Amino acid sequence: MLKLFTLTAAGLALGALGQAQAQTQVAAKPVYMQIFYEGSQWLSGRQVLSYSPAFRGKQEELVHEPDSIRNISPNAWLMGPKEPTTTVAYATVATEKGTFIPDSQGRMHLETAADRQRAHQQEQAQLNRGLNLLEARASLGRAALAKALNECANDGWEVVQMTSWGSKDGLVYLLRRR
Repeated sequence: MLKLFTLTAAGLALGALGQAQAQTQVAAKPVYMQIFYEGSQWLSGRQVLSYSPAFRGKQEELVHEPDSIRNISPNAWLMGPKEPTTTVAYATVATEKGTFIPDSQGRMHLETAADRQRAHQQEQAQLNRGLNLLEARASLGRAALAKALNECANDGWEVVQMTSWGSKDGLVYLLRRR
């Protein structure tokens, strides 16, 4: 009986010691950090992530577009080498006989169904190019965010809250480390 009492007392003492250690860990003040994600509307050469306070010495993260993505940008000609070009603008003319449009040599001719189809295909190609650009930029931004969150997790940070911020798809992650 004395042996059973001694084991029970020892078990209670170890349990109390474990609780004291757990309370000591809980009593330590947590440290917080925020990661601001700009969303998929970020621009090349501008920050896509910012940290508050700085994380591993970085306050912001820039994502540079590779040339393959930059070349599909509707304004790619602004970033590339300048070539001399001559542009002559001709206005379309609507008459009772139909709409007259310029051809490649600048001569006016009656607009045909093939001309309308070609214009529609060009508009569709430009729209698809813009959508592909947005998707490529969004993928780069998501990859940067995932990398940052994984690096934070490796350093002992845990996400405790996420909310929207800024632009329509900007996010803020609140992280905590004990």
